[in-house]
Amino acid sequence: MQKGLRGEILYKTLESIFLKQNYKLPKKIYTIIFDYTKGGRVLFSIISCYMLFSSIILPIIKCYNSKKEKNKYFHEPTSSIQYFYKVLNSPPLIEELKSIAIKEFSVENVLFWENYQILQKMVYRYQIEFKKAERIGNPRLVSQYDFEGYYQQQLQTFSVSSMDEYSYDPNMPVPRELMTYYISFYHTFIDSLGPASVNISGSTIKQIYGEMCSYPTIGMFDNAKNEIVEMMYSSIFPILLRQNRKQMNNITIRY
Repeated sequence: MQKGLRGEILYKTLESIFLKQNYKLPKKIYTIIFDYTKGGRVLFSIISCYMLFSSIILPIIKCYNSKKEKNKYFHEPTSSIQYFYKVLNSPPLIEELKSIAIKEFSVENVLFWENYQILQKMVYRYQIEFKKAERIGNPRLVSQYDFEGYYQQQLQTFSVSSMDEYSYDPNMPVPRELMTYYISFYHTFIDSLGPASVNISGSTIKQIYGEMCSYPTIGMFDNAKNEIVEMMYSSIFPILLRQNRKQMNNITIRY
């Protein structure tokens, strides 16, 4: 009998659901439900439509609403990409962005930004210590500095700061003392199997991988950073504007 197997499956499924609720219904009831849903095809169609809506249509609607929200305030100074960079350099607003990103399932982008800034601080610290060692007359002394301690300090007392404070040559090779942190960053955010892998273009991934395997430079993640900032600007920043517009107009953001 064609409906025998499917009916039994439906029976077992519904029975397990009701048993969890301490209900016990006659098997005839499950048979009636099976017949009413045309052998489970109606239920399957409903589930398929829901999956289609939640995985494709709903993200499109969210994207449309975000763009609409951004365009609504397009001519206001607080909606510019330049202002967004100032938001990214404001610790209270970064926390607001992170909360929004968690709800939007894109928190890896904010984490990427925070850890990218820590890398920049590591480079800046290296430059300071290297210049000190040069003045002493022994550049090798830079390797004696506790970079791991400095790194842990940045993680525990994280504070964002403007990138304008740090100037560096992006083509400078990654110092041996900092290579571990660059490799860790790669495996966390760039590697597709990383715990916080970000959604960046294939060409950028290829560029980073090529540098990692041949000649890693301190600026090899810069293109990825630009893409991540653009994504956050287009997706979660409009939500921040909508939720905190009055507060943001009154907040003095450090230039």
